[in-house]
Amino acid sequence: MQDSQISKRYGSALFGAAANFRIVDEIFNDFNKFINFCYEKLCLKEFISQTYIDKQERFEVIKLLGKELSFNEHFINFLHLLIEQERIGYLPKIFTEYSNLRDNLNNLLKVKIISAKELKPEEKVKLIEMTEKALKKTVSIESEIDENILGGYIINIDNVLYDSSIKTRLDNFHKYLKQGAFINGN
Repeated sequence: MQDSQISKRYGSALFGAAANFRIVDEIFNDFNKFINFCYEKLCLKEFISQTYIDKQERFEVIKLLGKELSFNEHFINFLHLLIEQERIGYLPKIFTEYSNLRDNLNNLLKVKIISAKELKPEEKVKLIEMTEKALKKTVSIESEIDENILGGYIINIDNVLYDSSIKTRLDNFHKYLKQGAFINGN
């Protein structure tokens, strides 16, 4: 089974269970907290994913951690399932799948905007309003600065890029000229 299928299957299953118990946001928060904790404590991430370490030992660590960080028992059980099935390495991708399902439930759309300089607050507001109006969804913006694009924006919505950067326009014009095109003054 491919990675994406595994991630979708487990992410969907967890989301379905969370929706049934009406704890979608609680599980999301626990999941997010756990992922961040694992990346802060790299040794924990390595420990729980090592197949040569007894599963029971890994279960105990998860149980203690869950108690310490006040995780929902359903989330702890889910982590146990991943360890039992040796799927704990898929955790970041499963989290992405779960997050996408949660966003769809909440009618939330994440938009990434790449610009040459920091966006002004009024620019962010205008972009949010335009996107919300066009797509009829609540929008959250993540911005990134890339001085190489020179100006304009690259907008990523659901992995579809809208590139209106000056760099891309110049590159396209350069390709046009290389193809033997000429400007006749019109």
